[in-house]
Amino acid sequence: MCGNNYRKNYPMAAKCIENFSIYYGDCLDVEPVKKPKLILTDPPYATGKVQSRLGGERYADKETAEQISDKIETLCEKWFGVDTTLAVICDYRLAYPLVAKLTKFGLVLRGEIIWQFGLGAARKSWWPNKHNHILTFTETEASGQFDPSAIPRTKRIAESKGYPPDKPLGSVWEYTFSNTHSERVKYPNQKPLALLEPIVKAHTFESDLVFDPFMGSGSTGVASIRNGRRFIGCDIKKEACEIATERIKKELSNGV
Repeated sequence: MCGNNYRKNYPMAAKCIENFSIYYGDCLDVEPVKKPKLILTDPPYATGKVQSRLGGERYADKETAEQISDKIETLCEKWFGVDTTLAVICDYRLAYPLVAKLTKFGLVLRGEIIWQFGLGAARKSWWPNKHNHILTFTETEASGQFDPSAIPRTKRIAESKGYPPDKPLGSVWEYTFSNTHSERVKYPNQKPLALLEPIVKAHTFESDLVFDPFMGSGSTGVASIRNGRRFIGCDIKKEACEIATERIKKELSNGV
């Protein structure tokens, strides 16, 4: 499964580091050794634009929502197990075509989290688009692991006798990932660990396998190793694989 160098063709094993494998190439070419407990991914958004990070990497987000939805459906055919949960982070361009595609395929949409963020200027051509959907799917209404203690908590507006001072967040999570945040790396559309860690902890146990087929900067991998999970990641950009590998190495060294 593991190779020593980055290779474009299957098996494309970029790096294998302890319980982590990172692949450079098309995610459809990676064959599962074991079904993951969680597929957590942030695929292209079908914007039709070049995505870039100031002073860092860039890539063309040129696939249509239909093409991305087809690819995720094919991934599910290969990777989805009886107890797997799929969590997809996306905006309105992909959310609705993807729900239609995957429910027709036979998966059950279990719900969604809305991540509301304040970063970036609001568009003026139409209503502001300042949130992402986190769509969750399982094989049945009863399958999939979920630990409610992983839900982030927020302070109550008013104290109430007999209740703790905080409560679980609802279905809208407001969090702005500053451009100067210490987690930031030079790769576009990086997601904060504060968003990903609750999902990893809610849908997996320690040592469970997490898969991210559109890995980008590797935040899902970092969230996984930080919480004692195993990880397989893949990206078609070599730069993404290199950045993710370095981030995971750093996380591993921090955990020693």
